[in-house]
Amino acid sequence: MKVTQESDGAQTPPEPGRGQDKSTLQSFGYAWEGVVFAFSTQRHTRIQALIVFLVIVAAVGLNVTPLAFLHLLVAMVLVLMAELINTAMEHTAAPDDDYDHDGRPKPAKAIAAGAVLLASVYSIVAGIIVFVHESDLPQVFAEAQLPREFHIGSLQLTAIGLFLIALVVGTIKHISRRGTFTLGGPISGHAAIGFLLATAIIFLTGNLPAAILAIALAVLIVQSRLQTRVHSPVEVLLGGLLGTVVGLLLFGWLPR
Repeated sequence: MKVTQESDGAQTPPEPGRGQDKSTLQSFGYAWEGVVFAFSTQRHTRIQALIVFLVIVAAVGLNVTPLAFLHLLVAMVLVLMAELINTAMEHTAAPDDDYDHDGRPKPAKAIAAGAVLLASVYSIVAGIIVFVHESDLPQVFAEAQLPREFHIGSLQLTAIGLFLIALVVGTIKHISRRGTFTLGGPISGHAAIGFLLATAIIFLTGNLPAAILAIALAVLIVQSRLQTRVHSPVEVLLGGLLGTVVGLLLFGWLPR
């Protein structure tokens, strides 16, 4: 902000008017450019924005109360803000300064990542409380039942699906000699489980908002595997396809 210099050396504030308004508009412009840069260059930011959109749609469809909806928005905005701060910290230092000589991240980068983690945990806890106690989701699940002529319950079918996924993922990891039973490997078991549960919820409830919320949770699992660099995009895609196929085989053919 400019100041005027008097002949005796004293400084007086500028006159309010057009110049000051322009500076304020420029500040908003710079802020918007920062948001656009993060969304255009950071895959995790785009995935989190997709999750936020899906959760909002599900919240509207499941009749979340206004106050609870506000809490949900605060939690999701905190996650996006933490991700923006994390992105800023990553671009502040030179790439060579991001890690110590032993490969551990520098404190600034680790702290920024910790902020994202804390915000994410808070958003998950807030989402669980809101959807369980302040929405129609419990009623949707209470009405979700398999046909009477089908004697295996939904929990048993889900358990069968989890067993099949563990069998397939474990076999692939053993053959490829990559990863352990619970970590890494050529296919993401976590993504497979997430999309199996999402597929089961879609067919058992027949409720669009509940289905959108289930997909959001599955995408959140995928995002966590990508952000921790445990799996590549191709590996989580294969895991998601496996979970979806198993879910379709178990739940897709059941009569409604």
